[in-house]
Amino acid sequence: MPAKTGASHGFAAFSTLLIGTMFSKFVWDVLPPLGEVSLLAMEFLNEQAGIDVPTSEQFAGTIVVMVGLSFLWGVVYHFGRH
Repeated sequence: MPAKTGASHGFAAFSTLLIGTMFSKFVWDVLPPLGEVSLLAMEFLNEQAGIDVPTSEQFAGTIVVMVGLSFLWGVVYHFGRH
């Protein structure tokens, strides 16, 4: 059983990484406030937690797309399993 669920989760993680990287620039073209919020969140992590997260616009756009796709994948997976 772990091979089935692990493979689907691994594929989802890899595909969100690739898609997030490809569509990161569109976040700034279509929804600049969402990109700004992501950039502020990463700066907050840098200051408060001391984590060295890159704070570029490209990386912030990638994070927005990845979080959105991961959430969507989780919802689809949940309804598919239950």
